[in-house]
Amino acid sequence: MSVARSLERRLEKLFEGVAGRVFSGKIHPSELAGRLAREADFARFQHATGPATGNLYVIIVNPADLTMDPGEVEAILTDEMTDYTAEEGLRLEGPVTVRVTTTEETATGRVHCHVEVSPGPPVVWSRLVGETETLDIGRNRVLVGRSPDADVTIDHDDVSRRHALLFREHGQVWLQDLSSANGTWVDGRRLQAGPVRLDPGSIVTFSEHPYRFVGI
Repeated sequence: MSVARSLERRLEKLFEGVAGRVFSGKIHPSELAGRLAREADFARFQHATGPATGNLYVIIVNPADLTMDPGEVEAILTDEMTDYTAEEGLRLEGPVTVRVTTTEETATGRVHCHVEVSPGPPVVWSRLVGETETLDIGRNRVLVGRSPDADVTIDHDDVSRRHALLFREHGQVWLQDLSSANGTWVDGRRLQAGPVRLDPGSIVTFSEHPYRFVGI
C-alpha cells in the first residue's frame, strides 16, 4: 500500500465519526481525507537527517460547507498528523498545525489543501539525561553532535560534529552512529553499521559522555 493511500485510509476512518458534525453532506469524508493525504505525500523532501515533510496544513472550503466551528476538526487532525509523521519517522521543522479556513472563491463541495514548512519550536518527546545536563529531543529525527548546527549539541571536543542520528519510527526509537571518530555505545555495546533500538532507561554514550534515554 502506498504511503498516501495508507494515510488516506487512516483519515477516512477518523472522519467517519466527526466529518458529519463539521462539514455538510456536500463534502464526503473520503474526499477530504484523500486530498490531505496526497498533499502530505507531495510535500515530502529529503533532509540531511532523512525523510521530512511540511508541518503546516491549510484546508480551504466554502463557508456553506461548514456546519460548526472548525476548531474541533483542526485539533483532531493536528493530533492525527502528529502521530502519522512520528510513525513514519518524518522530520518536521516545527509542530504540526492544521487550519481550516473558508472562502467564497472555493466552490461548494470542493476541498483545497496545501502544505508548508513552518519553522517553530518542536514538542519535546524524550530526553537524554546526563550527569550535568539534560538534552531535549523534540524532532522525529535529530542530529546529535558537537556542531552548533546540530539539533542536539554536545559541546565536548571528543564528540564529532556529526556524531549520531536519533529518530523514532514505527513505534520504536533508534540510534545510529554517523562514523564518529570516538564511537557511540548503547548499554555498553559499541554501535556498528545500522541503527540500534533504544529502550527507556538505555544508557547512551557519545565518546566518553553517558546519558540515560528517557521517554516522556
